[in-house]
Amino acid sequence: MSVATLIASHNSGDNWVLNLNHLKNHGLVSSLSDGSLKLYPLNVNQDRNFAPIRTIQAHNSSINASRSVDGENLIGTASTDGIKIFDLRNSNDSPVAVFNNQRNIPFLSLDFKNNYVAGGTELKQADAELHIWDLRNKEIVRSFVDSHHDDITEIKFHPTDDSMLLSGSTDDYVNIYDLNIPDEDDALHQVINFNSIHSAGWLSPTRIYTLSHMETFAIHELNDKSDDLHEPKPVEFGDIREPWDCEYVVDVYPGFIATGSNSKANARLYPFINEQINLDTPIKLNGAHGEEVVRTVYCPPNSNLIYTGGEDGNLRIWKSDIELNAPESFFQLSGAQSSTTTTEDKDVEMEVDTPEETPETASTSSSSSEDEDEELEGKKRKKKEKKEKKEKKEKKDKKDKKEKKEKKEKKDKGEKKDKKDKKDKKDKKPKSEKKSKKDHRFKPY
Repeated sequence: MSVATLIASHNSGDNWVLNLNHLKNHGLVSSLSDGSLKLYPLNVNQDRNFAPIRTIQAHNSSINASRSVDGENLIGTASTDGIKIFDLRNSNDSPVAVFNNQRNIPFLSLDFKNNYVAGGTELKQADAELHIWDLRNKEIVRSFVDSHHDDITEIKFHPTDDSMLLSGSTDDYVNIYDLNIPDEDDALHQVINFNSIHSAGWLSPTRIYTLSHMETFAIHELNDKSDDLHEPKPVEFGDIREPWDCEYVVDVYPGFIATGSNSKANARLYPFINEQINLDTPIKLNGAHGEEVVRTVYCPPNSNLIYTGGEDGNLRIWKSDIELNAPESFFQLSGAQSSTTTTEDKDVEMEVDTPEETPETASTSSSSSEDEDEELEGKKRKKKEKKEKKEKKEKKDKKDKKEKKEKKEKKDKGEKKDKKDKKDKKDKKPKSEKKSKKDHRFKPY
């Protein structure tokens, strides 16, 4: 076990540090619960104190999610008043783009890919919404309004296949969409029934991880587009708190998994490569963020520095005696970007030499080939009809299951709310306020 040393820290008062994003041309951007963005230099003097070089008041309320748009200059944020994009090359603090939905539902998650941005909302009435915009003209190009029935806490574009998108929700489901299919129901390529989703994403072109708010973890196989709709059994880690010696998982990052413990006031970074977590050689951060939750971690590539943000309002920098060698993405671990065909690859037409046909052989081969073509087409039609029937049945079963679950959850939420209201009226001690704040950790905002 390696122990990291705290070398610098900056406090933002009562505001939680929720996300960290690296922009190569500017530095490290932190997202806060008061709606502000703070920019810090990556080159830090080891005087145990450093300060932001720029602050942008991006929103009037908490930044629920933030992502780098291009890795260099643009940062995207999601909050109650929509999704905004800021260009840090501009001297003013105004966003260069703003995206919203017709019902003005708060956004909880977002992701960017090429010229597109996707955003997921919290639940309003019966549904949560997922929208995709074109960054070039700021127009909505796709919407999914019936696929989730609770807050959408995660969105991830597939890094090599532009037609695939993943979303996770507190309705216990992770959905995989085929964006080439226009109809919303038909575009639902795969549904993973797990638990209330804290985080989910792509480990490789065909492997998906899921992390729940109940601290359960699993790895799933992406279904292919063949007739075989059987979903392979996932790798179930179960509740990881005891085996990983922690009280919660901060998140899953390329090359490592970050965990925390409030009672022990520490955090650990476990190497996570090729779907294997190494519990024997963690990097330990003693003290971490005290009894408060660690919200975010960033490890620069080829560096022994570790940046953490927490609910105590601190952004902290740690120095380890070993390099974590964390890549920028999971796909740098597997080499998937170079070995996987992307949508930019083009088909190559090949010329094949064939023997010349006489009129007799031509007519014979023509008639036989026509018979073969008809037989082949007949088989394809039967195969397609069989597949469509199977898919319709499966989708109907999933829809019925969701509706049944939704009714049950609404009933349970109503009962819990009634109990909580009674308890709040009865108990006015300051400790209850503190506990309420800690329970906030299990919300995406």
